[in-house]
Amino acid sequence: METLNRRELLKISGFAGALAALSVCQAENALTPAAAASVTPAHNPSPVAQIDDEDWLIHQTLRRITFGPRIEEIERAKEIGLDNFIDEQLAPKTIDDTEMGSYLSDIESIFMSPEELLEIEQRGQPVRELIQTTLLRAIHSKRQLYELMVDFWSNHFNLYVRKSFVGLLKIIDDRDVIRPHALGNFHDILSGSAHSPAMLVYLDNAQSNQRHPNENYARELLELHTLGVSGGYTHKDVEEVARALTGWSVTNPRDDKPGYFQYRSRLHDNGEKTILGQTFPAGQGIEDGEQLLEMLAEHPSTAQYISEKLVRRFVSDDPPVSLVSQAAETFNSTSGNIQKVMSTILHSEEFRASLGSKFKRPYEYTVSALRVTGAQTSVERSPGSFLTQMGQPLFNWAPPNGFPDNADAWSTTNGMLARWNYALSVSFNATRDTELNWDDLINSTNSTSDVISTLSNRLLGAPLSDDSHQVVLEFANKLNPDIKIQAIGALLIASPQFQYR
Repeated sequence: METLNRRELLKISGFAGALAALSVCQAENALTPAAAASVTPAHNPSPVAQIDDEDWLIHQTLRRITFGPRIEEIERAKEIGLDNFIDEQLAPKTIDDTEMGSYLSDIESIFMSPEELLEIEQRGQPVRELIQTTLLRAIHSKRQLYELMVDFWSNHFNLYVRKSFVGLLKIIDDRDVIRPHALGNFHDILSGSAHSPAMLVYLDNAQSNQRHPNENYARELLELHTLGVSGGYTHKDVEEVARALTGWSVTNPRDDKPGYFQYRSRLHDNGEKTILGQTFPAGQGIEDGEQLLEMLAEHPSTAQYISEKLVRRFVSDDPPVSLVSQAAETFNSTSGNIQKVMSTILHSEEFRASLGSKFKRPYEYTVSALRVTGAQTSVERSPGSFLTQMGQPLFNWAPPNGFPDNADAWSTTNGMLARWNYALSVSFNATRDTELNWDDLINSTNSTSDVISTLSNRLLGAPLSDDSHQVVLEFANKLNPDIKIQAIGALLIASPQFQYR
């Protein structure tokens, strides 16, 4: 198959026009949110033709709980049933993922200690390898829901790798905090983050002392990590939390053991404190912080806030109040068991009714294109660079609130143009580290109409609606036959239909 200059394809072939026409088709077929809430999952608005059967439900569910379903995952869900497949994904240790080792065997930095990371001559290497590793896991791991949860918590406990030596410490944070507890207990991941050298450096708690308590981490601990901005705390509570966490620090780069958590008792404020109405007796030392974390993990506002964020991530930009309440109830009754909370969400009617309507963030979009097409990639350069162009360079969001989780933040003109560029680059093998073989996907299909049907089923999970199919057919019939298949694939990957999960 021949390659084609992407700019020429956009200019000559009507690529942008076809995408605009597909957007019109999508808008005409969509239901209002109110109408969507009253229909069954199989009739939920989706930018593809609706199929009232189990296959549609399986494919669309897997589009939501994986980075993009592969054929073997779809077959597994059909074999054991969709609910059992969800439960299997919720128990990642039961899934044999030993093949991942072969993809990570040459990446040494992700297994290094802080002192070893500090000795690496190329200062940017560890972060580059962390990004590469994250992408490889998202693409190849059989524990797909687990990887989505790792991404969720990486955003929830956001770290900006360009500040100080946070980039090196994020390797440790990812390995020892986020990944072990992604489907575990909330108190454990909260405590892990509070003891994380990367977090203490990023939010300036490493320098906090009884004379000058730093409120940065204290504020974000309440506002972003636990209670939420409406969680019932006051500025006085922020000040008291900062006092409780004085002395929680990090060994510095000049120490024999640099980059480890260290409690500096001489820097701690040992006076009595009152936080959220609870008294912290004088003289507790490090126990001030430990008591604080237990209190926050068990607080009803934390259950509500975390549940709302999870529902927003996995269901809707406008989280259904009923489902948030159910999830919060599970959170409270299980002492913050994340696996149980996710089970409540993923087995709910609200979840099923939302399928096909959640806009992909750039990270999901990029990985899903690679997964559903079976593209071979080393992810050494192009996926990461395209993520930067789309506005989501991994671990490079400076504010502590993490990347936005709503369609409005990502469906911008520049963002969509970057997605089109990515779709064209991947489809026409225009990158150095990624290769896609369309012949493997079309299975010797001959007619243009059949190629469209085959690829839409594979890439979108269902046939295109009749009007959308006609748009793609008219677009393809104007092209040189030598580039027709790649162009159809590029159009489907760039289409509004592919942007949703």
